[in-house]
Amino acid sequence: YRRAVRWLPEDVLEALLRFFVDPASAPALWISGVPIDEEVPPTPALPGDFRLPICETWLLGVARILGVPYGMLGFYTSNARGGLIRDLAPKPGLGGINNPDIRLSFHRDVPANIVGADCEPDGFLLLAARGDPGHQAKTLVCSNRALAARLSPLELAALRRSPIRAECVRSGTGDVSPYGMPFHAVEGPEDDPKITLFYIPAHREFTHRIVSDDPETQAAYDHAVEIASEICDEVALQAGDLLVINNARCNHGRTPFTPRLDGTDRWLLKTFVSASGWRRPSQMGEDSDANRSRRLAWPGLLQR
Repeated sequence: YRRAVRWLPEDVLEALLRFFVDPASAPALWISGVPIDEEVPPTPALPGDFRLPICETWLLGVARILGVPYGMLGFYTSNARGGLIRDLAPKPGLGGINNPDIRLSFHRDVPANIVGADCEPDGFLLLAARGDPGHQAKTLVCSNRALAARLSPLELAALRRSPIRAECVRSGTGDVSPYGMPFHAVEGPEDDPKITLFYIPAHREFTHRIVSDDPETQAAYDHAVEIASEICDEVALQAGDLLVINNARCNHGRTPFTPRLDGTDRWLLKTFVSASGWRRPSQMGEDSDANRSRRLAWPGLLQR
């Protein structure tokens, strides 16, 4: 933290300090030239016992400027090494967000209006230890304000009026299971709306769909996803690039790409940030009223 504060240019540090508290701040920041390890080992094909001390120091140092970095049990331990940091590297066949063959559609991370608990991060950071050598893998970032400006008043009203829900259709039987809670895709003030798009990564046991019983809301939601694809910024993170995303003001995704699987593929480090007064999120196992409000476990949303 101290090294990051001393080293970062004054304008970058000011942008970080204002990131969560200034309504006029940018919804995302792209910082280049962040120091990384002189020797980055081959991109891991599977989770293992590897460390990138320089990358990890800067990732967590900048995260500490924003608030408190944290990981989530399940999300950071399933096909991952655990701890505060998750490695994002291509893992064909494992499914989920590390599957390079699929396009990750737009979403916000762990949205509280879907998971039904106060475990939504205020933001997250992505630091590239190594970029995609083919420059195919691009992080997609769509500002909610920009998206709302492209939707008609009738569409925005429909998205505020009627709920959306995520459903999983099981591959073998065709049975439909709810995923999470029904949610309103647009919430908050008109000049700074929180827009929730949602996506469930590919899974061998089911496909997903986002539906509404209100035809106007359904059409507005589908149009919002289309617009997000049209107006989003595409960020091809390369070594030393740091992307900081406000999870309430952006939806994000990722383009598909073809990995080489030779140790030279894209390798990103990710951590969540809680900006609530620098108060560390409660750990699992404690059951006070204060601790029940914030959990570090990835919520189980698929209902049987």
